[in-house]
Amino acid sequence: MKNKKVLGSLTGAVLLGIVIIILTLTYSSAPVSPVLTEGAQEQAEFEEGRELFFLQDSGVPVEGMRLVARQGEYSLYYNPETAEVAVKDAGSGDIWHSNPVDASEDTLATPYEKESLASQFSLEFRDEKTNLLKFRSYPDSVQRGQFTAEGIEDGLRVIYTLGDNSKGIDLLPKYISADRLEEAVLSKLDEATAKYVALRYYKVKDRPGLLERLDDQVGKELVLKKMLTAFEQAGYDESQLAIDNEENGVTGSSVAEKPQFVVPLEYRLTSEGLKVNIPMSQVEENPKYPLHKIEFMEYFGAAGAQAEGYMFVPDGSGALIHLNNGKINDDRYSQELYGGDKNQSSRNRLQVTQNARLPVFGLKEGTRAWYATIMEGDGIASVNADVGGKLNNYNHVYASFQIRSEDELFMMSGNKLSEVRLTTKLGYRGAIGVKYSFLQGESANYAGMARNYQQQLVKDGRLGVASRDSSSAGSDHANTNLPFHVDVYGAITKQTAFLGVPYNAITALTTLDEAGQMGQDMQEAGISNIQMRLVGWSKGGVNHKLASATTQGKVGSNKQLAGLSAWLKEQGGALYPDVAFQQVHHDTLNFSPSQDAARFITREVASQSPYRSDLNRMSHSLYGSYYLLSPAKLSYYVDDFIKGYQKLGVPDVSLRDLGDVLYGDYRASRIVDRQQAKEVVEAELAKLDEKQGQMLIVGGNEYALAYADYVIDAPNSSSGFNIVDEEVPFYQLVLHGYVGYAGEAVNLSPDQDLERALLKMIEYGAAPHFAFTKSPSSEVKFTSFDAMYSTYYMDWLREAADLYAEANAALGPLQKVRMTDHRLVQEGVYETVYENGVRIWVNYTDQAVLVEGQKVKPMGYEIGGGAR
Repeated sequence: MKNKKVLGSLTGAVLLGIVIIILTLTYSSAPVSPVLTEGAQEQAEFEEGRELFFLQDSGVPVEGMRLVARQGEYSLYYNPETAEVAVKDAGSGDIWHSNPVDASEDTLATPYEKESLASQFSLEFRDEKTNLLKFRSYPDSVQRGQFTAEGIEDGLRVIYTLGDNSKGIDLLPKYISADRLEEAVLSKLDEATAKYVALRYYKVKDRPGLLERLDDQVGKELVLKKMLTAFEQAGYDESQLAIDNEENGVTGSSVAEKPQFVVPLEYRLTSEGLKVNIPMSQVEENPKYPLHKIEFMEYFGAAGAQAEGYMFVPDGSGALIHLNNGKINDDRYSQELYGGDKNQSSRNRLQVTQNARLPVFGLKEGTRAWYATIMEGDGIASVNADVGGKLNNYNHVYASFQIRSEDELFMMSGNKLSEVRLTTKLGYRGAIGVKYSFLQGESANYAGMARNYQQQLVKDGRLGVASRDSSSAGSDHANTNLPFHVDVYGAITKQTAFLGVPYNAITALTTLDEAGQMGQDMQEAGISNIQMRLVGWSKGGVNHKLASATTQGKVGSNKQLAGLSAWLKEQGGALYPDVAFQQVHHDTLNFSPSQDAARFITREVASQSPYRSDLNRMSHSLYGSYYLLSPAKLSYYVDDFIKGYQKLGVPDVSLRDLGDVLYGDYRASRIVDRQQAKEVVEAELAKLDEKQGQMLIVGGNEYALAYADYVIDAPNSSSGFNIVDEEVPFYQLVLHGYVGYAGEAVNLSPDQDLERALLKMIEYGAAPHFAFTKSPSSEVKFTSFDAMYSTYYMDWLREAADLYAEANAALGPLQKVRMTDHRLVQEGVYETVYENGVRIWVNYTDQAVLVEGQKVKPMGYEIGGGAR
């Protein structure tokens, strides 16, 4: 009996230990990313300012301005009266102003708009009732005389104090004894003025001899002005005020209740142009009026009503807004970079757009142009543009920065639904900064902007150069075949039931053996250089388990996966097993939603669903839901994946979301804004790049390009906003010759027009991209994967092979050659130019056209020039 009791106790202890271990595993959270613990927003040492000295100007001066710095061909000028700056290019003689020089003569602009035209930036902030208010640097600082300037290396810093900096009514005592008022004020004034002052104070009940200021009257502008004048005449100063405040227990003043900001704006010349930034760690604000957004250098280089040219914006592949295009009734252009913050509680989507993937914008005016690169704070930035003829006559394009994130919470009180706006308590404390570069002559166009931007990316190590040898472009690579990108879908989940109980069952659309056979079929059809992305190969299928590096049994084994990779490598291609880190579809022992998922600003765990295209809103009932992994926990799960993945013997990998999706985490105890999230993602991309072989990136945001061997789903169009006039391949001009790319899968595009798709590939220098399954497409019907409605490879193989053959003949020899120019020849006809002199003309019209002696057939193309 005693032994049974002991055995029972031991068994109970073991079971208790198992339960404790399970609970520990279930509820323990992943560690925070080292990037965040080390301080993702650490600032460069703040440069101490010095007295601003003006330099001797030996050239032609800029009217109304003084020279403060020189760097190479550039000179920086400053107007100490208006705080405006200008950059002069000695080589071309061009002068670029921070503000329009003739803004005061704008007949369209109201006085309010003229103040905006004279401002270098504006601040949006909220009051205690969440009303959105705005300060502009000119009327709220410069006109008040509340700014100073100091010298810094190669430039200057202008320090603005925005808001009412005066004490106003608080220069008058709130409480004062009748004897003190008589002695210190009334006795020193004439009879009428003394009577006027005395009537603005009344006796305090229960406090004999004490008077209180009548704020309802004194707060009126004219009354306050007369009262302040009277007290000043009486010699009543701040020392007298301090006596009365101390005697009557008055502390503080309403200055602290007013919205007020101190903002240092820094200008620095470089050999390439002008850098402008605000170190947010040095910005002072009243906590009661949290800063929401900064609109930055809104009218730098603005073009007037008679100017000809365009503004470039990074919408999708790139887009142009013609100056003075007359679209004054259309909304301005405004897009958040990198697709906007996905961590929003709203389940509706206003519109379907292409993402802005490059932090660059610019303006061409006549034979000169400038373009700007957002160097700091791009994760929280938007690009905005508008044409002249609306509120003023100036076409302008600029960046804005969201310093605090916001969301909406809806609350029901009885039958009334109320909207409560929530703002993150902590704001972004890193720097925000834009670099302006200047172009002239033949380089003053969007292709010139792209070339210069490309060179800067290469110089900074932000665009891969390992795969490109410019000295051999067009020769050693002449026989290289164009990549053929194919997404092969392995396993998905389908809802089924057992004994009436519904559950999700794994269904294999393509096994690894079938994927290999499909590869052979493609080769036999004439397709080579197969770059196969394998989606749904690991546990859980397409919506796999977090950080899973184990093959899904119904798809195949680890050995088969390594075998397929080796075979494709032998054929000159590659296998890229696909992994997603930021969408978590399964609760597992190593993931705790409460600890490891991101949070909305509403403090809810961030859970989302795919969108229904017919309703343009998320649908949990149709597609299920998933969590957003906190960026703070990304490092742990990437490490976990790498540890398992390296055992598979497959070197290359496809990253579904790390170069495509960017969002913050707004839990109260640890806010991760989008800029910090970007820095975390970059660190993990660098880690994967070091540990793995080639990397295929989906989407291709700028911060991922340094690690990409190939980009798929690269933007090949713009969003088609009403204000936009043309779409251009700016993205492709930047990447071509350095990183291979392909657009969306042709057979999953909305129109499935192969003829137009081929022409777009040839115009944009893109590789073909298809999505295939071995099983018929009907297998995905009535599942959450119904977007794969047209993937049965036997339906597409012959057409894909024909398209590849033609694209390969045209673009194969050019894939390592830089694309140097692109232009609209005439409506529907485009020319693309390569570094080796090759020119390609593409005709989208239904009529043959003659271009430089070359006849281009309807819906066709011609290649000329250069040695391919």
